[in-house]
Amino acid sequence: MNLRRAPLTPYHAPHGAPVKPAPLAAVLAALLLAVLTALAPPAAAAQEQVVRGGDVIYSSTGRSCPVGFNAGRGGERYALMQGHCVGDSGAVWYADAARTVEIGRTGGVSFPVSDYALIRYNNPDFTYPSELASGVPGGAIEITGAAQPSVGQQVCRAGRTTGVHCGTVVSVNETISYPEGTVYGLFRATLCVEPGDSASAYSGGTALGLLVSGSPCSSGGTAFYQPVVPVLAAYGLTIP
Repeated sequence: MNLRRAPLTPYHAPHGAPVKPAPLAAVLAALLLAVLTALAPPAAAAQEQVVRGGDVIYSSTGRSCPVGFNAGRGGERYALMQGHCVGDSGAVWYADAARTVEIGRTGGVSFPVSDYALIRYNNPDFTYPSELASGVPGGAIEITGAAQPSVGQQVCRAGRTTGVHCGTVVSVNETISYPEGTVYGLFRATLCVEPGDSASAYSGGTALGLLVSGSPCSSGGTAFYQPVVPVLAAYGLTIP
C-alpha cells in the first residue's frame, strides 16, 4: 500500500432612434398582435431541466460541487459526489448559483477513510439521467453500469474545461494523506485535471471512480479516484 500526500486538487440591431408610429398605426399594430396571438399554436414546452454527471450544484453551506455520477434505488435518484467537496451532512442543494431552485438533500458523507457523498434528488421538475456532460454541446456520454478498475485498463474522464481525456489505470489500493486524515482504497490513473473539470473516471459506458485529487495537464497528469462500486454497495444503489 502506497502512502501519498494529496496532490493539487482542482477545486473543490444597430443603434438608432426608434420610429414613433402614428396613433392609428399603433392601434392597428396592437389589433394585429392580438389576432396573431389568438391564432398562434401553444408555445413549445420549456427545455427539459437536467442534471448530469459533471454538472455543478450549489449547497446551502456556500459550497459548489460537481456531480460525479447519477445512480438509483427503486424510483429514487441520487448523485454520487466527492466527500471532501460536499463536507457537511445536513446541506440542501440547488440547481442554480443563486440557490433558489432546490434539487436535493445530502444523504450521507464519508471523508476521510473514504471520499464520497450521496445527494438524494427531490425535484420532480428535473431529470437525472445516467450520463456525463462531455464539455461538447449535445455530446453527453451514456453510463450503463459500474465496475472495479484494473491495472492496465483504459480509463477516460470528461471535463467542462478540457473535454475528454483518456489514460491508463496504473495502480489500485492507493492511500492519500490529508490534514483531515487518510483516504484508503483509491486507484491512480494517467489523467490530468484542470480547474472546472469534474473528471469522473469511466471506461466505455462503465463508471469507475470519483475524483479525489489530480495534477494539471501541464505536468503530465496523475489523478486519484475513489472507486464507485463500494459506494453503490454501501447504499444499495445501481447505475443506471
